[in-house]
Amino acid sequence: MKDNISYIPTTKNDISEMLLEIGVNKIDDLFETIPKKLRLNRELLLPSPLKKIDLPFSEIELSGYMQEISARNNSNYKYFLGAGCYNHYIPSIVDLFLKLPKFYTPYTPYKPETNQGTLQAMYEYQTMMCRLTGLEASNASLYDGATAMVEAAKMAARLAGRNEIIISKSIHPEYRQVFNTYFKYGDWKVREVGISNGKTNLKDLEQNISEQTAVVIVQSPNFFGIIEDMNQVAQMAHKHASFFISLVVEALSLALIKPSDFGADIVAGEAQSFGNHMSFGGPHLGFINCYSKHKSKLPGRIVTKTEDMDGKTAYMLWGAAREQHISRNRATSNICSNHALNTLAASIYLSWYGNKGLEELADLHNMQMAHYAYEKIIKIHGYAATFPENTFFNEFVVNCPHDVGAVNNKLLEHSIVGGLDLGRFYPEHKNKILFCVTEQTNQDDIDELADILTYLNKKGLK
Repeated sequence: MKDNISYIPTTKNDISEMLLEIGVNKIDDLFETIPKKLRLNRELLLPSPLKKIDLPFSEIELSGYMQEISARNNSNYKYFLGAGCYNHYIPSIVDLFLKLPKFYTPYTPYKPETNQGTLQAMYEYQTMMCRLTGLEASNASLYDGATAMVEAAKMAARLAGRNEIIISKSIHPEYRQVFNTYFKYGDWKVREVGISNGKTNLKDLEQNISEQTAVVIVQSPNFFGIIEDMNQVAQMAHKHASFFISLVVEALSLALIKPSDFGADIVAGEAQSFGNHMSFGGPHLGFINCYSKHKSKLPGRIVTKTEDMDGKTAYMLWGAAREQHISRNRATSNICSNHALNTLAASIYLSWYGNKGLEELADLHNMQMAHYAYEKIIKIHGYAATFPENTFFNEFVVNCPHDVGAVNNKLLEHSIVGGLDLGRFYPEHKNKILFCVTEQTNQDDIDELADILTYLNKKGLK
């Protein structure tokens, strides 16, 4: 522990007494059951205490130190990075209502009769998600989009009574990493189908799908921002009585693309775009929607509306199939959680924009501005279109004539966060860059980006 003990609010005598009580000599003995190769095997890289606890003004000094660190942050960056976490504008009304004590302090509605406000907020969130996806039932929330995809796959496998899952390589790479972690063990057969011209290879899918396939999972818009041929995927899945999961990572696309229109059986994904901050990657807001006939297998909490004994509207937990509520062997999930505050943020956000406002936001301020940026950038020498035949939402891929990391470093010097280096996840796409445009990016920002890229071309990267 060494100096790190200073960060724990217990004295050495307290620690000695606790160790004596449980029968060990030192704190390190508590970790003997963990194999040495899995341990950190070094001290945590924490700074030494700023001052000894018995000296005055330690709180003042610490406060000043934290303000000094905070001052290094630059909040005036222009963002062209998406790839699963999106820089959308959050109306001030979201935080205004979100931080009301009656919403901010409750955690879990273990006593529904005393948590009507929390349950109503969940119910309204579920209703709005159902309207966006076109499906009939929604859970109250999950950890994030990646675990929601895992939960949806397990749900479909239980319904189908099969153990084979097909997943497209055009799905977010980090989602696939999470997926492979959960399905690494157990009696599962996972098949990945390849990519052709930026989309799921339908011929590869057709060759892999069979009567043993429980579910097919495809993301649209996919990781490259491209809208997939979801109708054809659905037809192939249903031909073999397999379930079809539409994965949605950029939830704003639901304002323009309704998964029920192309035959999705389950819709799962990430709703961070709806009023939730990027927050360095979390907490975010996973969701799963399905049809009513399958809702008994839906993991997490499900809220429904009913009437009390006096005929007044009341809300109740229709389902809570998790290990905290029912016996572990009957739980449909042991990893889902209730992100009620995140769902509330999404509810306020969706209510504020409404149907028309959300559609305009998705179309005029995201899709059309992204296409403007695309046309502007591919006119720059060397920045050719990568997948020119495809339709995209608010993200697109272009060939980069230089090292993408070097380009992004230069952009940072101009307070611009550039796109994602695709070579990080797809070696075959080295020197290709994934740009994202949201309503936070205006035409002047795009023109500035294009001007800098043009300048770097002329002057060369150094």
